Order: sequence, then C-alpha cells, then structure tokens
Amino acid sequence: SEPKDSITSQGPNSIVRTIIQDRKGNIWMASWEGIFRYDGKSFTNITNKVSSARFFSALEDRKGNFWFGTIGEGVYYYDGKSFQNFTTSDGLTNNDVHAIVQDKTGKIWFGTRGEITIYDGRTFSTLTDKDGKTFRNVWSIIKDKNGNIWFGADGLWRYDGSEFTKVSN
Repeated sequence: SEPKDSITSQGPNSIVRTIIQDRKGNIWMASWEGIFRYDGKSFTNITNKVSSARFFSALEDRKGNFWFGTIGEGVYYYDGKSFQNFTTSDGLTNNDVHAIVQDKTGKIWFGTRGEITIYDGRTFSTLTDKDGKTFRNVWSIIKDKNGNIWFGADGLWRYDGSEFTKVSN
C-alpha cells in the first residue's frame, strides 16, 4: 500500500527556496523540510516518505508532471502518483539542483552547482555554447515570453535558441 502523506494545517517552518502555482491552483513549496502542496485548506508534505533531502527548486512541466531539485540527491520527477529520482549516475552534472525550467521545445533545463544539464525526455546532456564554454553554478533560470532562456551564473546570460549573450559585464 502507498504510504500516507503528512497533512498539516501549517506549511514548512524552515527555509523555503521556491514557490510555484500549478495549473489547478495548488501552491507548491520547495523547502528544507521537503515539498509541500497547499490546496487552499491544508498543507501536504508529499516527499516526507520519499526523501529527507533539502529541496531547492520546483517546476510543473507542460504535461502537468513535476520536477523537484534537491541539494545532494539530484532531481525527483513526480507524476502525481510516484517519484523517480535522477542523479549524476543518470547524467546530471551535479546533484545540487538550484533551478529548473522548460524551454519552448519541451526540454527541461537544470541549473546545478555543476554545469547546466538539459533533459530531452530520454537523455541528459551538458549545455555548452559554440565555443565550448560551459556554465557553472547556475542559481536561477527563467524563460521569457519570447522563449529566451535567462540564467544567472558568472553574471547574467541570455540564450535565444542558438546563441548565448552575456548581459552583464
């Protein structure tokens, strides 16, 4: 039988790194205590039976599935029923996953303590620019309305689908 999630009247008491709202209106929090979902009435720690890792980042993908980045345990994929864990043994460049975004082609980008890792639905690869440069210690990633990917690493960078531009000095 499936383990019961921990349902409480209050949210996490420790550091909360990321908050997102899903397409159904639920609020999801990535915290040092796990991933909490708030449905408007109560908080549920959905990872307390899965991992004791500190969670750092969260994304709902196009299909309504979730990706949760941790410090030390890589990323957890959650389809609403079960979890799958991906780590460096699967191709992530580092098990500290700071930020997650989905690009306009559907690929998932993971900003890690190592390089950016991109997941195409089958395999993980390391992001490099045309000069072979990699981007280390990526703390945040967003996609703008035009489909550009912006990320903070050694300065601020923008990727337009073919070229990287450093936006800061």
